[in-house]
Amino acid sequence: MIHTDHHDPAFRYEGLARVAFDNCGKYGDPFGIAAQDVYNSFVPEPTLNGKKALSKVLSKLIVDNSQGEHKDALVELEESVWTSETQQQIITIIDASIDILNQIQD
Repeated sequence: MIHTDHHDPAFRYEGLARVAFDNCGKYGDPFGIAAQDVYNSFVPEPTLNGKKALSKVLSKLIVDNSQGEHKDALVELEESVWTSETQQQIITIIDASIDILNQIQD
């Protein structure tokens, strides 16, 4: 289970990314994006590299859950990454993704 109540959104991003890539270690995913440092790409506002990183994380979750009931919600979140303009919108996407992942794992 990933916790959405941790005060640091970078920590929550890393947790989401590591779980998405089979509980890999820090930077252990194929793209080297499962790390808190990547969150800097969302501060003060989302950059293209940050959006690409989060999109890859969500795309992996979509592929892994393509037959599940949460697929459409994950697709919607992935699409919303590209229209996000603020750090808060990214945090909302990360937290919603964690909530869905926790439901899948329950």
